[in-house]
Amino acid sequence: MRRVHRNLKRDEVEALRNKLAELVPQAHADIPELIRTMRLIVCRSQTEYAHLCGVSPRVLSSIEAGKGVQRTETLEKLLRPFGLKLGVVAPPGRPV
Repeated sequence: MRRVHRNLKRDEVEALRNKLAELVPQAHADIPELIRTMRLIVCRSQTEYAHLCGVSPRVLSSIEAGKGVQRTETLEKLLRPFGLKLGVVAPPGRPV
């Protein structure tokens, strides 16, 4: 398990926020990377972030590892601290 860095400098946190902003609007955003980046921005371990969001640490670990298919309710709980919601988007360059 990767250790969370609680003493990130302001510019390091800003770089993570910019990375998150780049991932979110894209139709091909990688959910495990998105969730992990969000967790690192708030400087929380997997256990701490899971409890903050009301999910099991095992489930968060599984999501960040990209294993299995997760329920939409679980993903919404993990996105909630950032005010984000799940949505359906068309692939870039392909109208619905």
